[in-house]
Amino acid sequence: MNEKNIILIGFMGCGKTTFGKKIARQLSRQFIDTDKYIEKSQERTISTIFAEEGEAAFRQMEQDAAAALAQEKNLVIATGGGMVKSPAAMQALSSTGLVVYLKATAEQIYQNIGSDTTRPLLQTEDKLGTIRRMMAEREELYQRYANVTVPLQGHSISATCRLLLTRLEENLS
Repeated sequence: MNEKNIILIGFMGCGKTTFGKKIARQLSRQFIDTDKYIEKSQERTISTIFAEEGEAAFRQMEQDAAAALAQEKNLVIATGGGMVKSPAAMQALSSTGLVVYLKATAEQIYQNIGSDTTRPLLQTEDKLGTIRRMMAEREELYQRYANVTVPLQGHSISATCRLLLTRLEENLS
């Protein structure tokens, strides 16, 4: 496989970090989670950034992180679920490699993160309803930026990794 970056997009809680780490290990690449990258550079959590500065400031930080990571090669990058809302960030990242959409259902997301209290956008009474609404708002963006879509429903983690590796080989060779 060439040195193009592999950029994982998808809704929060779909497994971008889990799959990204596994794929990076199997391909001997460095793994970067953009949320962790931002937290490290800002020396505070995403929740704190949202509380202190709001979503718009965080989205600018995502755009800055994408621009910095676009200067690198041979990475596996797990983006924040909302990074697709920034055309500049997605243009920067997509110009460096292959964008893979990890497509989950709202029910899968709720099962994965429904009890997570660290996600600022999910601090609502109706978490499943919020997930459904946000996924519907973002679906067109995920589809627009994806070079490859990998469905997650009905697949184990190991089966999804095999499918993901197959798709990467087909598209990066």
